[in-house]
Amino acid sequence: MRLPPLSARSVHRFAGLVRGHPVIAATTAAVLVAALSLTALLAGGGSGRPRAANVSRNFRACLLVSPAGATDARLSQASWQGMQDAARSGGVNAERFPAPTIDAKAALPYFNGAVQHHCGLIVTVGTGMRPATEAAARANPHQEFVIIGAASARPHISAIAAPADAGKDQAGQELADKVSAFITARR
Repeated sequence: MRLPPLSARSVHRFAGLVRGHPVIAATTAAVLVAALSLTALLAGGGSGRPRAANVSRNFRACLLVSPAGATDARLSQASWQGMQDAARSGGVNAERFPAPTIDAKAALPYFNGAVQHHCGLIVTVGTGMRPATEAAARANPHQEFVIIGAASARPHISAIAAPADAGKDQAGQELADKVSAFITARR
């Protein structure tokens, strides 16, 4: 709806009415500011799309990282890259949690923390994490796990074989692709 332009005579007449009446002048100014603010808010300058997406309902894949200096650091790096690739494809939140120990009993609270964060899949790396992953699978029978570079006979624990030269760039990318495909298939 477009309003007709105000003539100079209308503005002069309104100014004469307001002059000498401070309450009318203040009320008029407040209404004018409110109308301009509302117009600016409703017109908006944005594209109309939200700036952030709601990712709270996405599938969560959580990597439990073994202690610093572990021999499986390159496998962890390639696995994390695969998880990030799956997250970029959409519908997946990739999260990373430290597990400062590989001891099965001592690591269980860290696994339980990932379960409490509603991780649909808990990813661990290497043979050193196998006992802790198996203990966590016994304690959380409805949780799904995957071990990169190791195998387990326990139910709810899948395995992704590591390439022979996982330290090389091509082998690392191959592992990242396997991890990404595995996670994408689970969501």
